[in-house]
Amino acid sequence: MSPLKRRAALFSIPAAVLLLGLGIPAPGAQSDAPAEDELVLLFTSDLHSAVLPHGVVTDAGRVEVRGGFARIASMIKAEREKEGGRVLAVDAGDFTAGSLFQTLFQSEAAELRLMRASGFEVGTIGNHEYDYGPAALARALTTAKVNNAALPLVASNTFFDRDDERDDLLEAVFADYPVREYLVLEKNGLKVGLFGLLGEKAADDAPDAVPVTFSKRIVRAREMTARLRDTEKVDLVIALSHSGVYPDPKKSEDEILAREVPGIDVIVSGHPHVPIRLPIQVGSTLIVGVGDRGEDLGYLRLVRTIDGRFQATAYALRPVTEDIPEDPAVAAEVAVFQEMVEAMVSETFGLDPGVAVAETGFALVDERRATTGESWEIGLGDLVVDSYRAAAARADGGMLREPTIAIHPWGQIRDALLPGPITGNDVFSVLSLGVGPDGKAGYPLVSVRLTGREIRRLFEVETSVAPGNEDAHLQLAGAVVRYNPRRILFDRVTSIEIAEADGTMKPAEPDRLYRVVANLYMARMIGYVSKASHGILNLEPKDADGNPRTDFENLIIDGDPSSPGVQEIKEWAALAAFLKTFPDTDGNGIPEFPGSYASSAGRLVDEPSWNPFKLLSGIHGPTIAVLVLGLLVLLLLWLIVRKIRRRLARPISGGR
Repeated sequence: MSPLKRRAALFSIPAAVLLLGLGIPAPGAQSDAPAEDELVLLFTSDLHSAVLPHGVVTDAGRVEVRGGFARIASMIKAEREKEGGRVLAVDAGDFTAGSLFQTLFQSEAAELRLMRASGFEVGTIGNHEYDYGPAALARALTTAKVNNAALPLVASNTFFDRDDERDDLLEAVFADYPVREYLVLEKNGLKVGLFGLLGEKAADDAPDAVPVTFSKRIVRAREMTARLRDTEKVDLVIALSHSGVYPDPKKSEDEILAREVPGIDVIVSGHPHVPIRLPIQVGSTLIVGVGDRGEDLGYLRLVRTIDGRFQATAYALRPVTEDIPEDPAVAAEVAVFQEMVEAMVSETFGLDPGVAVAETGFALVDERRATTGESWEIGLGDLVVDSYRAAAARADGGMLREPTIAIHPWGQIRDALLPGPITGNDVFSVLSLGVGPDGKAGYPLVSVRLTGREIRRLFEVETSVAPGNEDAHLQLAGAVVRYNPRRILFDRVTSIEIAEADGTMKPAEPDRLYRVVANLYMARMIGYVSKASHGILNLEPKDADGNPRTDFENLIIDGDPSSPGVQEIKEWAALAAFLKTFPDTDGNGIPEFPGSYASSAGRLVDEPSWNPFKLLSGIHGPTIAVLVLGLLVLLLLWLIVRKIRRRLARPISGGR
């Protein structure tokens, strides 16, 4: 459990006690403040196309059904019936990318239309809204407006490139929709000002937004807050910030925002997918956040204090459980979109998304390691990369023609697989990101070549870079990597064995070319290794002839060479096809997961040791550089000591 998750868990256990300790009554308590000075803020973030209810594993290990837009709509409606004009419902971004409903993003704008129908009044744009590029976002916004479902959006630090025409359409649509820098609403006699931000980490996670850029959010936040308070004369300022709260206070973007822009009353925080169980207070600013996928609906009751600012009188993350009735109108609209999704997926991929492709008797989840140095390999990760190698074998004609390893970054495993039938919907939710050159949902698989030496450098990412960025941890198939986490940074890999085409394991040869299969995003990010290691780990992806390549779109694996053009193998479709190859052990007509995926297969092996031989065996440049530097320092110290001793030993001459 990460420090932030431990922090969230701490908040959740004694929630009522902690709320009272901060002067906040427990949820449901009544305030003595005048009704006209109150606001009830309902909030979500990172809905990620979770239109339908889905299973989750609770802290107690139980599987529960949570979420669903129709149930969220019912909760918002009930709160409005109870509180009237005090209620304001908002979202902090990443409303798309996470289920097959995202395939309707451009043509139907399903998420935006359903959010508007559910009672949301304002939202902002997250990094995943740019997954299909600026033009696709423009088409989605236009579709929502044409269907009279233009959910008001605020985006205050989005900038367009005047010299690049690729974002011209989106710039025009921002003006027409409109997506505003800020918005002022009247609620219960209060003027409420809202603006939206996309944070620095989120901007790094939006490579497909190019040429759109996102300015320094602190500067824009100051400008928006000053304009709302000084010009618009609002009573309350709310920032919808797709930035996040993080364990390190120096990198916790929304806590920094609260310190640097004290005029903000409430920051609704999104992006890291970690629920904030208790409001974080920085000065007079409250930071709240609800996690992801609509599993909870955030509730914050605010009252104006004597100094004109606002304080919380009640706070809760209300679970969206299956006992909550669905709003009939929203449920009907969801059903229409669901039919569209099923028809599209069946026609495009030959797969009924609601039908089981396999079943599992155990959960495959993305649990993190608990101790430093322990491998981050998981059974679900093994499953994903095994499916990549299987797809490469099919493209080779049924069997691999050459040594092939497959890799996948931890951060792109987006969901778990829970016990029971596994449908196409479930499979897509695990690998739900991206789009290929064909414009269809899902990253395609790409084949590049790296030398054995470069593969060792690649896995120094796992040992030296990823511990500071958990999304960069790699899952691996077709090889076994051993490393000692106590060795010098960037020189921790001690051995690599790679499977030959016939399955035999052999030590990696430094100058031999090996095929590496990954999704398109990972192929593009291989260059990030050099940046993250400050040039220490240089990698140069190549084609089968050894020529350096960066045009990864032209290295996409063709799933059917006999057909015209390139038939992209989508990573989620590759996983679905792999699951169908599992044996049907109980004879019910549905393939079953092998028990081997209940835990990791031991392909990333950490072998911590302080043994001098193991620390120095097979060392490379980084360790050699440290040793040379150490020797130079010792030599310098020896020279200094020698000089001092000579001076002290010199006879002291006296005089009269």
